Amino acid sequence: MGRAGAVRKGRETGRCTHRQRELEWRRTHLDVLRRLAGQWVVLEGEELIAHGRDAVRVVARARRKGVAVPFVFFVEPPDPTPTAQIGL
Repeated sequence: MGRAGAVRKGRETGRCTHRQRELEWRRTHLDVLRRLAGQWVVLEGEELIAHGRDAVRVVARARRKGVAVPFVFFVEPPDPTPTAQIGL
């Protein structure tokens, strides 16, 4: 069955597994992501495929490595301005 069937099957069981491995990697590798602040990142499963400041080049590099649909995201740099947030 194709990709749509896999997503549908996950919904039937109450769990969506699409890109779950990449999301887990992001959650558990904050130290790596801190070093990549200000860059675009491509993950495939638990593997860091490509990163850099130019999103087009990062995606092209991932596709050259065989990733048809890259999981791409930007790592925001930390805000250097000291601020306080108050929830109301």
